[in-house]
Amino acid sequence: MRMIFLSALSLAVRAVVAAAPAPARGPGGDAAPPAAQQPAAPMKVGPARIVDCADPTYGARVRQLRKDDGHEHNFYYYRDPWNADGSRMLGIQSDLAQKNWRVCLYDGDGVFLKELFSIDKYDWRLCWDRNDPAMLYTWKGSDLYRFRVTDGKAELLKSFAPLGLKPNGPSVNQAGDRILVITGDGTFRSFHLPDMGQERTFQITVPAGCSVGWDKPHYIGCRNYIDTAYRGADPSQQAIVVYDDTGAVVHKFESIGGGGHYDFSPEGRLAYFRLPAGGRGAPERPLEIHVVNLDGGGDRVLFSVPREKCRFHNLHLSWPRKVSDWFVAGFFPSRPEPAPYEPPFDEILLVRLDGTAKYLARTGTVYSAPAGRGKTGDMFWAQTLPRPSADGKRVCFNSSRSGTIDLHILYTEGNAPESPEK
Repeated sequence: MRMIFLSALSLAVRAVVAAAPAPARGPGGDAAPPAAQQPAAPMKVGPARIVDCADPTYGARVRQLRKDDGHEHNFYYYRDPWNADGSRMLGIQSDLAQKNWRVCLYDGDGVFLKELFSIDKYDWRLCWDRNDPAMLYTWKGSDLYRFRVTDGKAELLKSFAPLGLKPNGPSVNQAGDRILVITGDGTFRSFHLPDMGQERTFQITVPAGCSVGWDKPHYIGCRNYIDTAYRGADPSQQAIVVYDDTGAVVHKFESIGGGGHYDFSPEGRLAYFRLPAGGRGAPERPLEIHVVNLDGGGDRVLFSVPREKCRFHNLHLSWPRKVSDWFVAGFFPSRPEPAPYEPPFDEILLVRLDGTAKYLARTGTVYSAPAGRGKTGDMFWAQTLPRPSADGKRVCFNSSRSGTIDLHILYTEGNAPESPEK
């Protein structure tokens, strides 16, 4: 049985739609015109208008950080916007053309604190320290930095010149005492923190005709284990390979992976999905969301939807760093709301290991790329990419429900703060 993962890029290319963002529904208030049609007012980096409401379909509390003069969104794949204790959150603000990216700091409830840096200074593909809530790690070219958000000071940890760093950027192991980067020659390099001693290095090999997406390898958040994946033109030629940072293979998950939308639990369980398939005489296959142990055993389907009821275009899985028994799936729609509406479409879904699941909220987002990937009007970053805080009480996600891309916070435990508009 082949398990086919499609990367965000290939999904976007294959299923680009030219629909304008849907009118605002729930958080966000009144509808706004599509971003590409709005006046080209200059963006001011700074606070958004906080809009709180209950999700009209599922009732959860959602906070929108509405900023109509530009876009703001979280990070991609495994990258976590939440700091070690959940007291701070990162986001990216950009202008309406989605240029001039700025990495910004918010408190844990989305209140804007300050701009940290523009991406011509340091790279947005960064990671928080796992123990110090004021510390993150970023890079530029060949150089790895420690960056303190309280005073904005950057300290050069190590230069790898003349080698540059791969676009995955740094990641930190579960204990928070080792940091990983990959240099331009394909060498995985990890170091002890904070002294950058005890270097460990290794390289990986992949089958002929296959390639590695170098924006994805990282410490998975379980022990010293590292996620890598490769894929080939033949969908059966793909795998997720988990290594220890000594270079020893922990396990190889055959025929899955390569797309980067899966995630690992603190114990190393892998949550992954199989997309629906069928039509034109081909066998029907439902959407299935699985969990499997790190050794490859105990593979189970936790959530399944028949192909004919799947209304979404893509999805993303994310596990809270300190939660073992559930993770979230964020569905990304391919078109305006269908008639009649039927989930899953733009939902955030909580999936438990006991096989139960419940929809938490709708994101109200629509992906529209009339000008093509990376050009003005492209709403690629409207992908919801939900990411829970370490304790799972809040989920940060993206949505274009109000015409521009805004950050949102979904509260999962009924502990949302008082709205500033009350």
